[in-house]
Amino acid sequence: MDAVIRPLLDPDRPAAGRLLDDAVGTGFWSFGESPGDLSFVAIVQEDVAGVVLARLAPADEPDAQTALGPLAARLAAAGGQVLHVHELAVAPAARRGGLASRLLARAEAEARSLGAAAAFAFGWLPAGRPEPDAVPFYEAAGYAAEPDIADFFAAGSIATGAVCPYCGEPPCRCAVRPFVKVLAPA
Repeated sequence: MDAVIRPLLDPDRPAAGRLLDDAVGTGFWSFGESPGDLSFVAIVQEDVAGVVLARLAPADEPDAQTALGPLAARLAAAGGQVLHVHELAVAPAARRGGLASRLLARAEAEARSLGAAAAFAFGWLPAGRPEPDAVPFYEAAGYAAEPDIADFFAAGSIATGAVCPYCGEPPCRCAVRPFVKVLAPA
């Protein structure tokens, strides 16, 4: 698929937001405004066909510690940063064309160039549903699966009132599977 991968810009946000709402549900994601933002979009025929929300994060932040375990402590001791892939979504009509792989690779390359030693993502495991495509996708991209974490979104869904597309009203009972990848130096 002929696509341009570029940084997420303000004019891209409405279309990217619709993709993310469709993929993970309203209230379960945010664009955020972190200084380490490494978010990108895939543009196909002038339309946003895919988006990855990612950022550089200190290795000692709670999500990094949860996903990376002992590796986070080693990286934090050296003042290291990691890539946190928050969300990745591709429009249904553009799937199976490699856009998700290209978006993830771009975020990883940028993070690596800025000194990140590892990357992590939390693969959403919808309650009562088969494993989603994210599981084999991250494994094919070189990420190692860590043990599942039950009820990962419960507290957040209660705090924000986010309605899970699978569980309904809070609390969300979905689990996550952390995926971890060591990034080779640039």
